[in-house]
Amino acid sequence: MSERLAIIVADDEPLARQLVARLAAEHAGPHTITECGNGDELASALVGTRADVLFLDVRMPGRDVFDVLAEHARASPSLTPAVVFTTAYERYAVRAFELNAADYLVKPLTAGRFATAMRRARQRVADRAATADLVGRVALDLGSRPSRLLVPERGRMVPIDVSAVDWIHAEGDYARLHVGAKSYLVTRGLSDLERRLDPDRFVRIHRSAIVNADRIAEVKPEGSSRYSLRLSDGTRLVVSRSGAERLRRWRV
Repeated sequence: MSERLAIIVADDEPLARQLVARLAAEHAGPHTITECGNGDELASALVGTRADVLFLDVRMPGRDVFDVLAEHARASPSLTPAVVFTTAYERYAVRAFELNAADYLVKPLTAGRFATAMRRARQRVADRAATADLVGRVALDLGSRPSRLLVPERGRMVPIDVSAVDWIHAEGDYARLHVGAKSYLVTRGLSDLERRLDPDRFVRIHRSAIVNADRIAEVKPEGSSRYSLRLSDGTRLVVSRSGAERLRRWRV
């Protein structure tokens, strides 16, 4: 008989948690389940339960789930569970974890894919130290104050240092990061990135643009209520009136 698994199901939708519980009863073998409906409950469950497998929806209320994962992986690497993402959202996060999570399941869940995910998760449980390293490293990249950002390049996700980003502009619902001579389109909106980036380093100068303050070379008025900004690489951008107010502490 398979060893009993301790499973955490973290999802803010009760029906989704019920579905995972039902599929676990069919495909997980002997197990116990702890349910969480938000990031705070997840943090408590990880501390209070020696979990083997975590089925996690990346978008829940409460604490940022990636921050929770990174903190737990640092504090208790020998207790880090195999992570299976269950989400209909955050497409780039799903791609980023393809090589690092035990598996990912796109909603609606199916029995066949769930069974495959359980097999992969059991393999990860056998090496918790490696799992902690992978989960902790990528969770930091996806958390609320990342030091790196994961961007798509040639069909894979690669990390770039946040400090290397010169400026960012909106492209519809997505955002384009300008890093030296390169640019990357990421599936996060500008407002989402603004919340995640350090406000002491990045400033929103317009509803469609954020700049790295270290790259600002000049800000000057262009009429009664208009301003322009020049970056150190020569890029010129329009600054809104509210953006100009935010720029005062960096103005040269």
